[in-house]
Amino acid sequence: MDRIREFIDEYLYQILIGLVAIIVIFMFVIGGMLVGKGDDVSSADDQVAIENSSSQSEAASVSQSASSEQPKQVAAGSNQQMYVDVKGAVKNPGVYQVSANMRVVDAIDLAGGYNRSADKKKINLAQKLTDQQVIYVPIRGEKGTPVTSTVAASPTPAETTPDASADSAAAPAADGATGTPQQINLNTADKTKLQELTGIGDKKADQIIAYRQAHGQFKNIEELKDVPGFGDKTFANLKSSICV
Repeated sequence: MDRIREFIDEYLYQILIGLVAIIVIFMFVIGGMLVGKGDDVSSADDQVAIENSSSQSEAASVSQSASSEQPKQVAAGSNQQMYVDVKGAVKNPGVYQVSANMRVVDAIDLAGGYNRSADKKKINLAQKLTDQQVIYVPIRGEKGTPVTSTVAASPTPAETTPDASADSAAAPAADGATGTPQQINLNTADKTKLQELTGIGDKKADQIIAYRQAHGQFKNIEELKDVPGFGDKTFANLKSSICV
């Protein structure tokens, strides 16, 4: 026991210094581990924050792009609206609003479909519609009707210049007659003007216009007899009132 006490007394100072050194080293190791873990957590939080911010920026960019493109699409669609004039053997003739992807069959459906006198064999139902187009459904038995359902829109009185009207009225007719103020020119008269002729109603005026659009201008007044529904008797009644 005495030797153990002597050993402790002799080396007590070195033992204490060694214990203190071990404790200090242990504390440094523990502190380093805690600091490293804290840095890892902080880095992970920063990465998550960066990713969230990037996602929000991309979402905002996509939303802004979509909102800027939408008005253009709506505007493009609004320009596709057109109007066509459906005439002839349909239940409800008139002007109808259509779109660029519609066909003649769609326009006829808008007009209520065919009536009983329609000649369906002479209609091109697959033809695409165009703005200001006239769709004429012929009547069974009509002669000279083109095998088509569409003709170009006739010029309105506003589109006819005064000079052209004057020249047409003053020009000699093909049959040797000269137009007078009381006579109506078959080549330039619109539907309203044609109805001023004796015995010419809405239907016959449409037939004259359809014939003119399909075959071109009348070469002489006798050609009126080639229009469906006009015979020698009708021509004789109108002869003094018309010119070309």
